[in-house]
Amino acid sequence: MLLASASAPAAAQSSLSQSVFGADPKLSDGALALRLGDYEEGIRLTLEGLRAPAGAAHSIRTRSSAHNNLCAGYVMGGNFREALEHCNESLRLKPNNWHAYSNRAVLYALTGNLNKAAEDIQHGKRINPDAKRLREAEEFLNARLAARDRTVKQT
Repeated sequence: MLLASASAPAAAQSSLSQSVFGADPKLSDGALALRLGDYEEGIRLTLEGLRAPAGAAHSIRTRSSAHNNLCAGYVMGGNFREALEHCNESLRLKPNNWHAYSNRAVLYALTGNLNKAAEDIQHGKRINPDAKRLREAEEFLNARLAARDRTVKQT
């Protein structure tokens, strides 16, 4: 079950993947704000960019990337339910968006869905086997698995 919580740990945040846009100033500024760690501003600007009249004219790739950025922003802010909705929308729009698989894997790892995290990392690696963000997401997942295993051994 996904619950809103405090912001994501720094290790998870460094594994999140955002895209930068050239043509739409709101989407581009939102992506930059996310990269700079200002998830509230990044979310606000990205939502505005998607809602703008020109938003309906954005390509599927651009809309998928914007939803992926929203996923990353909501993970950074600890709003995991919203994050999952936007990761899923990103993948619905563009099923080969490895960035969204990477972000959703981090989200799943944060919420204890470690098997789903591993599945998303594998999906992403089939699309882009050399992606640094997927390696980082896998390292984050492995750390969560190791922590779980230590806890099990202690009980």
